[in-house]
Amino acid sequence: MRIKSLLLGTVAAAALAVPAFAADMAYPVKAAPIAYVPVFSWTGVYIGGNVGYAWGDGSAPWNNYLAYYYSGYDSAAASGGSDPTGWFGGAQIGYNYQLENNVVLGAEADFNFGAMEDRLNYTAVDLGDPTFQDLGTIDTKIESFGTVRARIGYSMDRFLPYVTGGLAWGNVKVSESWTSYTDGTLDGFGGASRSETLWGWTLGGGLEYAVTDNWSVKAEYLYVDLGDINWDGAANTKIDMSMQTLKAGVNYKF
Repeated sequence: MRIKSLLLGTVAAAALAVPAFAADMAYPVKAAPIAYVPVFSWTGVYIGGNVGYAWGDGSAPWNNYLAYYYSGYDSAAASGGSDPTGWFGGAQIGYNYQLENNVVLGAEADFNFGAMEDRLNYTAVDLGDPTFQDLGTIDTKIESFGTVRARIGYSMDRFLPYVTGGLAWGNVKVSESWTSYTDGTLDGFGGASRSETLWGWTLGGGLEYAVTDNWSVKAEYLYVDLGDINWDGAANTKIDMSMQTLKAGVNYKF
């Protein structure tokens, strides 16, 4: 009887301990969901604007030009040049497609206008009797230019270094004015001008950074070769026009 009472007491104590033990056990807690951060992609159409600075190189045989028209004069000298330099601004539109390996392929077209110009001054003197003197200026301007280019870059998340190249065009204007003097007295003046849209090629590179999913900023360098403008056929004077540009821009991607 004593043993039976002891066993019943042990079972009862165990039964009472089970709920208390269960209450002390830690229940499993479901992990908080991991927030999904979408990966940035450069794919899409974009438009934007830019400002920059250009320095040109208008190579021309100006000494031969003066020698042709002033062959009988005692001297003919020129100063300055035909290297249009100055600020410009414009707009661009393009499309990028980002591959799975982070290579970004794209195409871009831009249009720019500004005040890139240079002036050549010349003086021709004949010290005979009477004396003759001609004073003249030749202005070379790039009034507008643009490019149509392919781009290839490598996406480093929001950084995009790239190289670019393609077609280029430029509206180049050359104008000359002169005055003639005989024994110091004005006896004539005149002028001539020629404007031509030249086509050539361009090559360069840049770096673009996506500030947000839609807005990006970029810096870009281009070398542009526009070819020749035939200024004077009689004197066989052509201006070989090229330039370099450095610009900053902003784009909005749709």
